[in-house]
Amino acid sequence: MKKGDWVQTRRFCGVRITKVFRTMENALKAGFNEPSYYCGPDRDRFEILGKPLGDNRMIFAAYRK
Repeated sequence: MKKGDWVQTRRFCGVRITKVFRTMENALKAGFNEPSYYCGPDRDRFEILGKPLGDNRMIFAAYRK
């Protein structure tokens, strides 16, 4: 998975990845804390978290499990 990829999640449907982190801790430190329930083919290797930007806007990042 890489920056710019579009992936399917159960909670937010199709989302674009803006950043890929090595660990969940790094993603959480950067403010990505909303679970997305990723359901794609790499779900055993990656998870997706969202970061609220306000007024129904959010960006998404992946991290390696």
